[in-house]
Amino acid sequence: MFGLNRLSIQSKMILLLLAVSLGSIAVMAFIGYESARAALSRSVEDHLQGVRVAKTTTLKAMLENLRDDVISISDSRIVIDGMRAFRGGYRELGQQRLTESQASALKQFYAEDFVPKLAKHLDAEPVLEQYLPTRPAEAYLQYHYIAANPAEYEKKQALLQAPGDHSRYGDTHARLHKPFSRAVELFGFEDLMLVDADTLDVVYTYEKASEFGTNLETGPYANTQLAARIKAMRGARDRDDFRMVDFEAYRPNLGRPMGFALSPIFDGAELLGILVLQVPIEEFNRVLTGDFNWQAEGMGKTGESFVVAPDRTMRSRSRFMYEDPPALLAALNGAGVAAKTVNQIARQGSAMNVLPVTGETVDLAFKGRSGIGVVTGYRGEPVLSAYGPVELESLHWAVMTQMDKAEAEAPIRELARQVVIASCAGALLVSLLALLSAQVLTRPLRVLADGARRLGAGETGVKVNVPSRDEFGQLAGVFNDMSANIKTQTERLESQRQENQELLLNLLPATAVAQRQAGDGAAQSQFKDVSVLCATVVNMETLATGLDDTAALARLSELVSAFDEAAERCGVERIKADGGAYLAACGLSVNLPDHARRVVNFALEMTRIVARFNREQHVGLALAIGINTGPLVGGVIGRRKFRYELWGETVNVALALANQHPEGIRITAGVRERLGDENAFTAAGRLERPSKATLEFWQLSA
Repeated sequence: MFGLNRLSIQSKMILLLLAVSLGSIAVMAFIGYESARAALSRSVEDHLQGVRVAKTTTLKAMLENLRDDVISISDSRIVIDGMRAFRGGYRELGQQRLTESQASALKQFYAEDFVPKLAKHLDAEPVLEQYLPTRPAEAYLQYHYIAANPAEYEKKQALLQAPGDHSRYGDTHARLHKPFSRAVELFGFEDLMLVDADTLDVVYTYEKASEFGTNLETGPYANTQLAARIKAMRGARDRDDFRMVDFEAYRPNLGRPMGFALSPIFDGAELLGILVLQVPIEEFNRVLTGDFNWQAEGMGKTGESFVVAPDRTMRSRSRFMYEDPPALLAALNGAGVAAKTVNQIARQGSAMNVLPVTGETVDLAFKGRSGIGVVTGYRGEPVLSAYGPVELESLHWAVMTQMDKAEAEAPIRELARQVVIASCAGALLVSLLALLSAQVLTRPLRVLADGARRLGAGETGVKVNVPSRDEFGQLAGVFNDMSANIKTQTERLESQRQENQELLLNLLPATAVAQRQAGDGAAQSQFKDVSVLCATVVNMETLATGLDDTAALARLSELVSAFDEAAERCGVERIKADGGAYLAACGLSVNLPDHARRVVNFALEMTRIVARFNREQHVGLALAIGINTGPLVGGVIGRRKFRYELWGETVNVALALANQHPEGIRITAGVRERLGDENAFTAAGRLERPSKATLEFWQLSA
């Protein structure tokens, strides 16, 4: 205080100008930053959600096209005739025997070619004897079309007829392999197989891998997911039946992940066999990765889309395994992924079917929900994760679109840096202007000082009258402008305060708001006599029938708004509404003697609202409502993102009644006594409570 008294009037005016101007800059900078930060956050989240939806839509379309292709091909004449011809030719090979040299060559192929290549992709040593053909027909075919075929393994499909195969099967293969190859190449499949429906023998494969000729019931691949699906389809009765086999580590393809599409082959009423098409896995990967060009899709340096299967492992390529495998393997080790899993990923050169992907967003996607949240990614880094399901027949996947949280928030950090720079520049400019202005302050200081005192006292809209046109008149104009600016900011802040007050009253009971404003952050209170209503909307899935997520959410919002309006009319306070759950009470903020009757009237009004909503929206919603009365405790939970919660046996009983039956209004004895003869009710049962006395409850007629 004494220090300020020693300052000159010029210095005091400088300090005043700086304080007012810098305060205005700080307020405007904060408001601008918060608005821009929220817009940037929404933009990133909307982008990730949009990419996820686009990927899901495309993936679903590809799966549906795959279904149509396999059904169409299985119903074609060439496949039907080919199935019959290959099956007949295969069965005639049962009497064929390999010479000693041929058998030795076949064993040499498995020992020196197939098993060593397979071992590179497994974490254990394959047993040679487990894969050697044991039946004459499969040994005959594998020798002539695989072992004696000079092409490399997985590239043996070019052979039309083996030079040493003069059997009926060989003639059939020479005649049909080329059109089958054309179909595989035209539709973009990896392989085409024909399986005898009676014996489960693989009588034909396009690719000529090690499952050729084997039996899927007793052979070396009988325990695969493919064999299990084929066994289940053997009893098919529908021509257009279809099954998907999720990607698995398929050993005939050297342990690499493979998926399949199946459809029965009927000739009239006779089930001849089963058509198996190997899914073009790279087509799925190109869709999910944007043809491996993530940045062109706006995914930055860490964004990616991938698919997770019910076993919680990845079913598509990992961007980080594609771009920098050593860095990903090191990150997985650092994230605590099992060494066995990391080694398997390194061996097969891919994370598919191996890399575990867990977390809350994955669980929600498999529950049929979609949205976005922040979780720990599979590399141990926090990620912004958009999630949703994709399903077709027996296939259930979760589609995830993720980006590192640090990258997603990079524009926000850059915005903060720019705001700081701009604010500092503004502060410097204001300081210079204050210095220059203060140098010419030699006259009507009393008027300006009086105006400054009024402004400092909190008065808004202060205006000084300096009629001169010299520098002091200009200073007075600046002062007036500054005062008007402060008034504008104050009005904005007051408006914001009032909005916050209204929002708080929408979130909390009036008593809780008063407690928080008095300094009690928890706002806990004990209520001796309150009526509580717990309601659950049944058949929520019908709400989204024929609608996208946005329209379905709008429907739900309309329904909850109708409940809120009814609650206000009945004198009931809504505590929270979460999806299809609705919690309300009467007697919290205002002690009403007829709180039980008000809550019951509200419950009846809710049933009428739902009935009207069903008629107007053509949906099939219903309500399960439990009402109880008694003491409870209420209070605020959380600090920043808080909510008001009711606690106690009174709430627990009401919730249990709401969950007792699919629909209806159920009340306890305490509520019944308070209703008297106003409403009709019937005894509905007894509520068993763990470690509590059994309670009788009644069903209220709507």
